Amino acid sequence: MDTKLTFNLNKLYIIADFDHTLTTKESQNCWGILSNIPDISTEYIKKSSSNNNYYFPIEQDDKLDYKIKNKMMKEWYQKHTELLIKYNLKEDDISEIGKSHEIILRKGVIEFLKFTNKKNIPVIIISAGISNIIESVLKRNNCFYSNVYVISNIFKFKNGKLKSLRNSIIHSLNKNKVEIPPKIKEIIKDKDEVIIIGDNIGDTLMKLKDNKKTFKIGFLNYNNKDRLSNFKQYFDIVYKKDDSFLKIKDLIDKNSL
Repeated sequence: MDTKLTFNLNKLYIIADFDHTLTTKESQNCWGILSNIPDISTEYIKKSSSNNNYYFPIEQDDKLDYKIKNKMMKEWYQKHTELLIKYNLKEDDISEIGKSHEIILRKGVIEFLKFTNKKNIPVIIISAGISNIIESVLKRNNCFYSNVYVISNIFKFKNGKLKSLRNSIIHSLNKNKVEIPPKIKEIIKDKDEVIIIGDNIGDTLMKLKDNKKTFKIGFLNYNNKDRLSNFKQYFDIVYKKDDSFLKIKDLIDKNSL
């Protein structure tokens, strides 16, 4: 790490992934937890599990061609959304599942978000997960502060049942092409230092604008030597799966102007 690393807090903002970055490796992710809905169709669970077994290894393959992988990720998310529509996902189910304690924030995340709120550092969560659930989890943990914003997949319901996604699909490889809400554009327009935090190499693509300084932090959730080598090529710092967000809080605090 560069010993001269400094952050100007007046110019700094943070982009972070959600599933298995702000949450633990063992935590359910926003899509997976839908299989725990009490009255969800067993056919949905079976087909969703089959898709996961096929597409997840593709997502984790850092050597696969980007264009092929990008196409496959879009296909995965489209299929999953179509299944949820087919099997009548209910709006009430989303409200309840968002309160589930099976989505677990990583150690130190609550303190980290409290710190960024106190220091007035915007935190933009760009996630391939589900906005409705992410916001519920943050509210349940009392850390959905005014400096925290979520850009993610938004479910649109009609008559209480899922009709479609309100926005274009956000998956693990297209986070550099998300539609940026005007409010967020305004908040970061005068900020040109960014810290990007994720658990996949695809997260390093997360981008909202051009910046003078970009610092990337990765959580390596799988103890794999080849993956560690790849992570070190893309991230400035690599933390282990059980490391705390307090390390990031301290990094910013100790190197801030």
